Amino acid sequence: MSTPINTSHASTALPSAPKPSARRTLAVLAALCMAASAQAANVTYNSEAAFLAAVGAVKSETFNAFTADTNNDMFGVGQTLNLSDFMLKGSWNVDAPNPGTDPLRTINGSTHVRIDLVWGGGTDLRFSDPIKAFGAWFRGAPTAIKVDGDSLDGFGSYRHLDELRPEYAAGSELQFIGFTSDQTFNRIVFLGAGCCIWNFAIDDVAYASALNPDTTPGPSPIPEPGSLGLALVALAALGARFAPRQSKHSVREA
Repeated sequence: MSTPINTSHASTALPSAPKPSARRTLAVLAALCMAASAQAANVTYNSEAAFLAAVGAVKSETFNAFTADTNNDMFGVGQTLNLSDFMLKGSWNVDAPNPGTDPLRTINGSTHVRIDLVWGGGTDLRFSDPIKAFGAWFRGAPTAIKVDGDSLDGFGSYRHLDELRPEYAAGSELQFIGFTSDQTFNRIVFLGAGCCIWNFAIDDVAYASALNPDTTPGPSPIPEPGSLGLALVALAALGARFAPRQSKHSVREA
């Protein structure tokens, strides 16, 4: 006696992995969009009045407490000039007013600091606490000024915020250079040219840990094209991930 054959067509689907909730998906999308659109609002000033208006209350260092020259040999072991809220590391000299003061590096007739740069080297100005504004008067400014902040990667590493290019670099012109950011920073690096030995003077350093909210612009709400592209790619990838698909794991029995 033959066994009857079941001719009904039954479909058995394997269980699929649970999909993330809509709330979790929206959270991922929001994080991606915020990361794409967040930009620092960095502003450079060549007017001391405009800089002070944007900052409000500032602290300052005039170097006038030094009444005698302090020489630091640029070819010897680098020394540190410790001041109230920051220190200079590299090659520097305190130049107190006297008849022998170099007229090409005098700023306002008072004590100032002369910084020597050699063969593309740099001198660091490091603040003990994070700040959001820095400004100073320069005579013969460095070729470039880097603005860095502490990094979360660990001690001794920095995140780069901006690099300023003075209008009158490596010359004898007197100029004010100011910088503000909505992100904190604590290191200013003065960079020299790729050749030769030269110096510049710096005086009347002004700095602040907060900005004036009435005059300081906030982060741009419009992402840059590259950030927009990143956000669109992420949205497309998530859309493809959650689009309905026909199951390929069905088994039919004859």
